[in-house]
Amino acid sequence: MLKQIIISALILTTAASVYAEEVKPLKVKAETNVANMDMVIKDNFVKAKYASAENRFAQSNVKASYDDFNDLIQRTSHDDYVFLVYGIKMAEYGFFDLSDTLINKLDINNFTASYIKDIKKYYYPSAMVSQKDLIYLADAYSNIMYNNMAIETTSELLNSTQAADSDYKNYLISLGYYKSNNLQQALKYINNAIVQNDTNVNYLSLKAKILADSNKPKQALKVLDKIKKTDFQTVDFQRKVRSVEEYILYKTAKAEPLKDYHLAYYYHLQEKSLLATKVLQSAILQAKQYSPLIFSLLGKIYYENDEPLKAQEFASRAFREDRDNYLAAITLADLSYDNRKYSEALKYYQKAKKLTKDAEPSVGMAKSYLALEKDKKSKKMYEKLLKKYESNEELLVDSLQVFPQKADYYLPKVASIDISNNDIWLGLANLAIRDKNFTMATTYLNNSYYIDANNFKYYYYLSLVLRAKGDIELANQSLIKCSRLNSDYASDVNPGHSVYEE
Repeated sequence: MLKQIIISALILTTAASVYAEEVKPLKVKAETNVANMDMVIKDNFVKAKYASAENRFAQSNVKASYDDFNDLIQRTSHDDYVFLVYGIKMAEYGFFDLSDTLINKLDINNFTASYIKDIKKYYYPSAMVSQKDLIYLADAYSNIMYNNMAIETTSELLNSTQAADSDYKNYLISLGYYKSNNLQQALKYINNAIVQNDTNVNYLSLKAKILADSNKPKQALKVLDKIKKTDFQTVDFQRKVRSVEEYILYKTAKAEPLKDYHLAYYYHLQEKSLLATKVLQSAILQAKQYSPLIFSLLGKIYYENDEPLKAQEFASRAFREDRDNYLAAITLADLSYDNRKYSEALKYYQKAKKLTKDAEPSVGMAKSYLALEKDKKSKKMYEKLLKKYESNEELLVDSLQVFPQKADYYLPKVASIDISNNDIWLGLANLAIRDKNFTMATTYLNNSYYIDANNFKYYYYLSLVLRAKGDIELANQSLIKCSRLNSDYASDVNPGHSVYEE
C-alpha cells in the first residue's frame, strides 16, 4: 500500500529528471508492436515450460519432469532472481542436484547469500545421491504428495535397496507413514532421518507435526522451539516456519474456537485466505470469550487482502472487546496511517508496542512521527531501530523516507530478504538507470516482468531504458502501455509526455 508509494516517490523522480528532454506530445493510438517483445517471448516460453514440468511432476511423470526442468535450466540465461525461484522449487521436489546447479550459477553476493543458506538449511540432505536414486526418491515424493499413493509408495521404499543410506529416504518413508496415518512408524523413521541430519528444518517440521497429531503436545512444542531458533533471513522461509508453528498450535490447542483460530492462521499463511475466513466465521458462533481473537485475525486477513472497510469493522470490534489485543491494535494503526490519520495511528502503534517484542509497532511509530513532521524524533528512532533490526524488510523500506541517500544499500538488502518484492526490483532498476547502467537496469526489469507483467511502473522504466538506447518508437510504445494501465502515473512522472489524444 503506502510502502509502495514511498518507494515510488523517493526513487522514481531521479530517472524522470535524467531524461526530461524536449519531446513532442505523444498521441495514443492502437499498439502496433510490443516494446518488450523479446521479454514477452522469453517469459511465455519459460513459464509454459515450467508449468509443463510441474504438471508432469504432479502426475508422477518424474523423469520427464526432471528432464524438462534440466533443459529449462540449461536454456535460461544468467538471472539470479529466476535461478533462486527455481532453486527453491527444485529443492522442494527433491531435485537437489538441479537446485545445486542453479545455486552454483548464482553470483555470490549479499542478495543471493541469504537465500542459498536458507534453502540448504530447510531442505538439503546430509549428502547427495546419484541421479538415478534422486529421481527414484523424487518419484516417491510425487506419489505420496500428489497421487494418493502413500501406502504403496512407503512399502516400495522399505523394500528397495536404492538410496539405502540417504537421510532423505528415511524422511520420505516417514512422510508416507504420516500421510497414511501410521504415526508410530512415521515417528520412528523421521527420528532415523534426524539422527543422520539433525539440522534439516524440513525433517524437524515433519516430526513436530507427527508429535502434534499423536497427542504429544509438549514434545511437539519442544521441537517447534528448536525450529524457531533456526535463523532464517528470508521472508519465504520465515513464512514456512510460521506456517508450521500455526499448524502445531492448531493441533495442540484444547478449546475448539482456539483450534479454529490457529487453523485459520495456518490457511492464511498458506495463501488460502478465503478458506481461513470461512473457518473464522464459523468459529465466531462457538464461544464468545474467543471473539476478540477471531475478530482481530479477520481484520488482519481483510487488511492484507486490501479490503479496508471489512478490516476496520473486525479490528474495531476486536479492540472494543479487548484493548490488549495486539493484532487488532496493529491493524487499526496501519489503517489509520493509510487514511492519513497520523496522530490516531501513533496512539495505536504505541499501544501495540506494549504488547509485543516485534519491530513492527516501533517502525510504525517512527513513520508516524515523520508524517507528523517530528523529523528529529523520527530520525533518531529510525537510527536506533536500524541497529537493532538490520534485516527487517518494512523498516528498511520505510527508512528510505529519512535516509534516501542510502537507497543504494537498503534496496539490495530488501531484495536479499524478499525476492518477490516487485517494487524493490523497480527501485533497483531506477538506481541503475540513474547510473546509466542500462544492462543492470534491464536485468532488474526482467525480474519485475517475471513477477508481474502488468505493472505500469515497469513499462515506464522500460521506456526510459529504450529512450536512452535510442529506440524512440519502442520507448513511446512502452509509455503508451504504461498510460493504458495507469494514465495518471504516466502523465505525472514525465510531464514531457502527454499520454492523451490531442
